[in-house]
Amino acid sequence: MYFDLQKFSSDVKQFRKVNKLTQLEFAKKLELENKTLVSLFEQGNCAPSKKIFENYCSITGYCPENYWKSSEEETHSFLMRQIAESDKEILTETLEKIRIREYLFALYARIKK
Repeated sequence: MYFDLQKFSSDVKQFRKVNKLTQLEFAKKLELENKTLVSLFEQGNCAPSKKIFENYCSITGYCPENYWKSSEEETHSFLMRQIAESDKEILTETLEKIRIREYLFALYARIKK
């Protein structure tokens, strides 16, 4: 299970704009000292702490459960977005080698029967 940072980022930006709040005004509502974290949230570059997330859900009325995902495919996509471009090729090659190995083991097991 992982936190859906993309949904959070989009919702923060939308809520703030719909309610005509500046980043600083919204930061104050979240009990933050400045607007830096709100900016990072909107860019999808930072996840909130537990306390900030609780304040956010309380202020917006959004359900906390809507921000958690559990699908393996979604987890893979999330992780790939977090990896540096230079490492993605290496990871993709490694995953392909694992798939080939699993296929060969499955094939060997079928032949052995």
